[in-house]
Amino acid sequence: MDSLPGFRFVTGSLQVSYLGAHAAAPELEIRGQVREIKGRKVVVASTVFVEGVATARGEVVAVQMPDNFGA
Repeated sequence: MDSLPGFRFVTGSLQVSYLGAHAAAPELEIRGQVREIKGRKVVVASTVFVEGVATARGEVVAVQMPDNFGA
């Protein structure tokens, strides 16, 4: 989805599951995967890791805004 100008999206839904507590860490790793692209809808799943341990998982349904939105 690399384009110029960049696509703009709004959040259709957002689900987050916290897997465990962790101390504040200077570095987080976030791994994401596009699960579905269907028309203007994109579903992305992500996992947050602290020091190699998964601490949260989430899924977002993002909807691409029309070109004339906000114009």
